[in-house]
Amino acid sequence: APNRRRSSTRRFRARAMAGNESVGQSAAGVEGPGPEPRIVNSADLAEALRSGSVNLGELQRDAVRFASRLVTDPREQLAKERLFRRGEVEGPHAVGAWVRLGGLQTAALNGRTGVIVAPLSAAGRVGVAITGAGDKAIKTCNLSPFPEAETMKVARLFCRGEKRSGARTWRWPLQYIADRPYQVSPISQRIGLPLHVTRWEPDRSLQTAEDLDSVWVGHLMMDPKTARIPYDWHRMPGPVIVWRADGGDFSADDLCLVVCYIDQLLPRYDDTASPFDADKEVTPDAFQRYKAEELQAASDDSERDKWWEDINI
Repeated sequence: APNRRRSSTRRFRARAMAGNESVGQSAAGVEGPGPEPRIVNSADLAEALRSGSVNLGELQRDAVRFASRLVTDPREQLAKERLFRRGEVEGPHAVGAWVRLGGLQTAALNGRTGVIVAPLSAAGRVGVAITGAGDKAIKTCNLSPFPEAETMKVARLFCRGEKRSGARTWRWPLQYIADRPYQVSPISQRIGLPLHVTRWEPDRSLQTAEDLDSVWVGHLMMDPKTARIPYDWHRMPGPVIVWRADGGDFSADDLCLVVCYIDQLLPRYDDTASPFDADKEVTPDAFQRYKAEELQAASDDSERDKWWEDINI
């Protein structure tokens, strides 16, 4: 069943590239199902790409980016991220860990908190972005990890131009992430799991709009009634942190499950024979049924069980 869903999703996206089903020929030169060819204007293309722009130059760039995403599967991206991380050192002093400072000669820094941003050096120090004090190299003996009880799991979602791909589970103190600006994922509200999406700094300097591309963010910020994505989230979404509004744990696996659920809905928006009804099809019950099917399929298939190792929703 999941394979059929992914195939139908790709067919939907391929049709969108052509404008709609009445277009006779797609950008790739393949004959479409429409009765006669017609010229698609910029407004039609914007609608097909679910873009807020009607500038033809921007639409052309959007089309190229859109085509490159047709074979992306959220599960595969998550698997790539896990493979990448096998060589990384994990632990209380790993990059991304939150710490408290103490025992420093600079008394003003003692008791401050920060997040490790650079790995352990030969001098026995790690780079720490200290709240209210900037980045500093600190010896590990002067750092204490946050207790898990004071943190929650969040999903750090990477964009195209970053060193990593997919998503990574990160532990954050709630009081620090709650202070940053965020927007609520519209579709997550409808499935009874309100998620906050907070923009985050990339792990290296990014130069182009393509570097800031992220398909998963578009899924999260999509309007569940129309499948349209707000312009600012469509063009250059960049890296984000996704976290639960109720402060509960939300891992990379949880994010992938939500994105996969949204992904399999996309063909329904293109179904003219049976129009899509978000009020009936995007509900907490519908998401829970999908989740149960995915977890059951994983338990029956040893190749799939790695996808859902850390489910908290």
